[in-house]
Amino acid sequence: MVTCPRCGRENETRSSFCERCLHEFPSDGWDPRRLICPECRYDNPYGNDHCERCHEPLKPGQTE
Repeated sequence: MVTCPRCGRENETRSSFCERCLHEFPSDGWDPRRLICPECRYDNPYGNDHCERCHEPLKPGQTE
């Protein structure tokens, strides 16, 4: 679990952004060149806009 330094939420996923306030986390504990899908938890390359497995948007403010 990662605690957001901005809003204090305990985030259960290894996402690069807070589930509540979308604050970007530092890369401590995981590869900053990867993005974990918030929907299916698939490990995606950082350059992806959508998850390779379920096509969920990977970056804050994105829509499908």
